[in-house]
Amino acid sequence: MTQQQFVWEPEDQQFWEKNKGFAYRTIIISFLALHLAFAVWFMWSALVVRLPGLGFNLTVEQRFWLPAMSLLMGAVARFPHTFLVLKIGGRNTTAITTALMLVPIFGIAIVVQDPATSFGTLLFWAGMAGLAAGGQISSSSANINLWFPKRLSGTALGVNVGLGNLGTSSAQFLIPLAIAAGLFGSYGGDSMTFNVVNPKTKEIVNSMPMWPQNAAYIWLIPTIIITALVWFGMKSHPARGSFGEQFKVLKLKHTWITTILYTMTFGSFSGFAGALPTLIREVFGHLPDAPDPLKYAFLGPLVGALIRPIGGILSDKFSGGRVTTVVAFLFIVSAIGVTFTTSPTSADEFGIFLAFMLLIFAAAGLGNASVFKQIAMIFPPKQASPVLGFSAAVAVLVFGFFVPILLGYSISGTGSPNTAFFGFTTFYAFCLFLNWYYYRRAKAEVSC
Repeated sequence: MTQQQFVWEPEDQQFWEKNKGFAYRTIIISFLALHLAFAVWFMWSALVVRLPGLGFNLTVEQRFWLPAMSLLMGAVARFPHTFLVLKIGGRNTTAITTALMLVPIFGIAIVVQDPATSFGTLLFWAGMAGLAAGGQISSSSANINLWFPKRLSGTALGVNVGLGNLGTSSAQFLIPLAIAAGLFGSYGGDSMTFNVVNPKTKEIVNSMPMWPQNAAYIWLIPTIIITALVWFGMKSHPARGSFGEQFKVLKLKHTWITTILYTMTFGSFSGFAGALPTLIREVFGHLPDAPDPLKYAFLGPLVGALIRPIGGILSDKFSGGRVTTVVAFLFIVSAIGVTFTTSPTSADEFGIFLAFMLLIFAAAGLGNASVFKQIAMIFPPKQASPVLGFSAAVAVLVFGFFVPILLGYSISGTGSPNTAFFGFTTFYAFCLFLNWYYYRRAKAEVSC
């Protein structure tokens, strides 16, 4: 069947019952590709924690800047991703961008084998990881929104992006294991020496071999496999729209309102996912029995990703606006709560700190789904797709990028991340008001 003959009418119940199997196959391949993209995108959040012990001379701000640069370039990449689906098709967009991830995989693997590599070079490859992998959530969301009926939009988008978001957790869980073993033998390169330093005396207390290049190489084979899976297993939706036609959504007021709300949710998820390993290191690293950041940091993205499909189901049942209201309250409570745990005198206080951080991720996961549901209900499908992509791009660019940066400057300037958290709380309160005023009050313009 040619592209011109191919039609897709999910709102037609009879058509949907007959053809929904293809939509489900599409979403499976989609979230696998998105999962991989998130793993490559957030590679630096796990890798940067080990670089000082491998001999890389990086300041506190620089350690926060590396994952932040990946976030920034991922946000930039999302803008073209937003509009490519309706221009060249979802399959073509996903296949091309998945294959492009091979560039940062090889580049990063090479430069992290030399501790003399300059910060500028590391920053460049952090940015390349973002450019190649960070944009897929926009195109993936825009694509999946076209395949499912509106009544299932919250669940479909929640499952697709939620299981895709799990790639962040996969990276932070698997990378510490991968770099601790010579998985690829002589093909992967030689090991480096990782030194464990006493935080008080600054003396080396232990040394072990480590292969930092494996942080990139472990995604090589999955990238090749999933690129082929996308190309042979997906089909581009017949809906098409020119760039000019899609850009018209930027003139709509609700595009910007829902984008601000998604900035609260996904901006928080991406920003804290990128910053959490280094945040744990900076807050608790001075303690003699300090927790290993990479043993716990993956839990945050894991919680946020797993709860996103639940957020989609709840939003389909109770409305996205109601769930977003609860989410904003959770953000405010957890962000304020964290500030009571950032001056620890014992590692025993880490559990409370982690609990508040996990609550932030839970709120982000629920809210990522609920705001997407609101977008799917407010706009018709051909407008909702570019709005979904655009909001995902702005969320990282405006907030996700600045979370690690502001945390880094707060710690460097005051010795504590609390100033940054108070700023985040103010933003969450503003979003709570915005959601109530436009979508939840009795005379709201759009009840959703």
